[in-house]
Amino acid sequence: MSIDPTTHRTLAIEANNSTWEILGKPLSEITEDEAEEMTRRAYAAAYHWQRSEGATPANEARANWLLSRVWAVRNNGNIALQHAQKCLSVCESSGLVDFDLAYAHEAMARSFACLGDVTQAGQHLLAARGVAVIDADDRALVENDLIAGPWFGLEL
Repeated sequence: MSIDPTTHRTLAIEANNSTWEILGKPLSEITEDEAEEMTRRAYAAAYHWQRSEGATPANEARANWLLSRVWAVRNNGNIALQHAQKCLSVCESSGLVDFDLAYAHEAMARSFACLGDVTQAGQHLLAARGVAVIDADDRALVENDLIAGPWFGLEL
């Protein structure tokens, strides 16, 4: 059975949003089974975004950001960093700025913090804070995520 691009888009949105049903919970409340389900949902979102109608580099960057965040929450800095690097690379190669670039640096910072690299984490955290995010609502989202855990002991 072949899935059309419109359906892929619908499934991408559903998988992305459903990932947050778990990712949005306090870390101490996420069970191992939920962590696995959260990860599967994030990968499903990335899969469907890649095949969706009207997919843009922003969709690819955001899918990698989500995967990075999921793996950071799961305390696997190596995989989180791989996805954060992909996110930042897509932003740089596609000219994505503003919201997406701020989040790319946030993912890099969180991944490095997870790995215990305070220097790199701090540099990317400063870079994330320094990105001009024009829309006030988007800026509020970025600021809220910059203070939300886990930061693995990194001084904010």
